[in-house]
Amino acid sequence: RTAVERVNAYLKEFFGLNHVRHRTGKKARLHFQLVTLVYNASRLATDRIKKMKAEQMSKAA
Repeated sequence: RTAVERVNAYLKEFFGLNHVRHRTGKKARLHFQLVTLVYNASRLATDRIKKMKAEQMSKAA
């Protein structure tokens, strides 16, 4: 539960999910889905970069 709450707090703070003001639920849902898509893509990219760097460091040693 704490891991999920940490992600929710991050999304609220850095992606502006605290202040979503749409007249319809459809727009709010789309906004949330786009934010989570961007968040997951950025996490995937950083994890892959970290993995590549770790592999390079192990090969160099």
